[in-house]
Amino acid sequence: MNHTYLELVTIRLRAEEINRRAQLLGPRLSDSGGRPEARLDDPARLDHPVTVRLAVADDARALTRLAELDSASRPADPLLIGERAGQPIAALSLADGTIVADPFVASADVVALLRLRARQLRGEPRRRRRRRRLMMIPSRVLRHGDL
Repeated sequence: MNHTYLELVTIRLRAEEINRRAQLLGPRLSDSGGRPEARLDDPARLDHPVTVRLAVADDARALTRLAELDSASRPADPLLIGERAGQPIAALSLADGTIVADPFVASADVVALLRLRARQLRGEPRRRRRRRRLMMIPSRVLRHGDL
């Protein structure tokens, strides 16, 4: 299986789990005066598809807003933007890897996708996991009962 496919599956499963928990806790939070249920066009809803794209000149205002929300400076161009429900919630600089994200919206899955796409665009090889080497016991030791 492709490593990037596994990362996407993991991200989707985690997003589904978070959404399930949010649906269970939603009525409790609204009864206790917490945040009301999210609207259908709200980027905080995790069931909306995520779009990852390169930033264009028209995105300058949204990127400045993201940087201000994150208490950071605007990252250097070129940028990748992660959107949910058509709203930018995270951006990653391809120049230096700096990330800004909306702290009021769940964005960890979008940031992971931005990092993955940046690696793909840079042509970096997949990270391989090191396999554990099994300790080999010589057969002569087993035959003689030294263990």
